[in-house]
Amino acid sequence: MLAHRATHQGHVAAEVASGHAAALDTTLIPSVAYTSPELAWVGLTQAQAKNNSVAHGISSFPWAASGRNLASGGGDGLSKLVFDAETHRILGATLIGPNAGEILAEVVLAMEMGATLHDIALTVHAHPTLSETIAFAAEKALGTLTDL
Repeated sequence: MLAHRATHQGHVAAEVASGHAAALDTTLIPSVAYTSPELAWVGLTQAQAKNNSVAHGISSFPWAASGRNLASGGGDGLSKLVFDAETHRILGATLIGPNAGEILAEVVLAMEMGATLHDIALTVHAHPTLSETIAFAAEKALGTLTDL
């Protein structure tokens, strides 16, 4: 679970040693537990946001309502987003279900770019895919979800 972190740390160290300005934002390090079901997360969890008194909102989309999940016999799963209550910027995510680690990169990229719920909701996702559960969670938070 730490190989990707170590590789990135090596890149940052090489850049700094070469005189370039570089840093590592550890909140953007994705984590995956290769269990059944798979568990993947990045950034703040709901509990961390609450414990640190971060004004936040949460939104989730159950994979039981995902056509791709149903068609592949994926079982239970969930995509949960933690976002800034005022700006709607993505602060973290937790994904549970088959291949959760594969779709986590979308949220990591969104956080790296400072994306908001609106940015994710307006991104066209292929259908049916598990990745669209991220967009559905964003739409649910914005009150525009029509797929649940």
